Amino acid sequence: MRTLLPPSTIGIIGGGQLGMMTVREAQRMGYRTAIWDPDPDCPAGRLADELITAPFADPDGAKKLAVASDVVTYEFENIDPATVEVVEALKPVFPGSRILKIARHRKNEKESLQQAGFPVVSHAFAKNQRELEESIKRLGFPVVVKTVTAGYDGKGQSVLRNQADAIAFCRSYGDRIPECVVESFLNLDREVSVVAVRSDDGTITAFPVIENEHRENILHVSRVPARISEVLRAEALRLGTAIIEHFDMVGVLCVEMFVTRDGKLLVNELAPRPHNSGHFSLDACSLSQFEALARCVCRIAVPLPRLLTPCAMVNLLGKHLERIDIEAVSRIPGVKVHLYGKKRREPKRKMGHVTVLRPSAEEVEPIVRAIEAMIGEDEGRSEAKTFRQSMPVV
Repeated sequence: MRTLLPPSTIGIIGGGQLGMMTVREAQRMGYRTAIWDPDPDCPAGRLADELITAPFADPDGAKKLAVASDVVTYEFENIDPATVEVVEALKPVFPGSRILKIARHRKNEKESLQQAGFPVVSHAFAKNQRELEESIKRLGFPVVVKTVTAGYDGKGQSVLRNQADAIAFCRSYGDRIPECVVESFLNLDREVSVVAVRSDDGTITAFPVIENEHRENILHVSRVPARISEVLRAEALRLGTAIIEHFDMVGVLCVEMFVTRDGKLLVNELAPRPHNSGHFSLDACSLSQFEALARCVCRIAVPLPRLLTPCAMVNLLGKHLERIDIEAVSRIPGVKVHLYGKKRREPKRKMGHVTVLRPSAEEVEPIVRAIEAMIGEDEGRSEAKTFRQSMPVV
């Protein structure tokens, strides 16, 4: 494939906030964009040069996107790889359907990583109640049960701490449980992620290691630099770049990892597209994960991303928008507010994020706590409320 220069068109399957931010970066670089999404009012569709409104299972929608585009990517992995294959038959698609088949299915993902020698949590697979019981017997309580598909932001995930939890879990599915991955429950030190980028000439770069804090299995805060040792930082980067190389993937890959109490890294999940934990790069890096994706798919060199300032990213969910004073937050020095413009508001739906930028990590944290207090995520920390009352505005 030759280098694609502006005004070539980048097609994107999916019109959510990841697609929207990719569109913004691509258009800033001079590219045209085409979005395919079933929602005529999707965030990315309002900005794109062309919007194709059709169900993701519609082959005509796939063909229309291919015709409208010079190269295609996707913003989420919960789509049928057969849909991507229809586009691939007509135009180049990066990352493509191969990694999608692996990353969208947790069983395939775990098996592929383990067979390649990458460290993963102890696990088993179950596709019925008997196999679930056998898996729990082998691993022991507590366990985390995850459906093999359609699981994100805590969906399709359950922690079973005892036999009563297991019985309730089976009854919730009418004793016909979906195919699941059963994982040993880990007492973690923390969670981190690496956003790696690979061009089609094999060149690999990576963003700084990100430390992630979750609430109810939904990403709450990402901090950069991650508060880990230099040894762990180097190992996380090694794993992230080794995995994207192993799968011969072109594009952006987020590798989520666990840090155990004894200082080991275990690979949790893969996301072959820009990731929520990488949003900090829009404001705090020399280039964003979205620009990196546009460069990759168009065969333009991707320079090593540089962290310009310590930062944190706080997710804003639907329930948070009921409480937060956007105008007040926007006046805090070093804070940038990103809202996605979604009309449908649900308590756990991602509606935006706030990036906190300060000269040092020590200065970032009090502002994070103040924002947590505003949105009701401060867990009763009185210092956050005190800081909010005395916070300077400009």
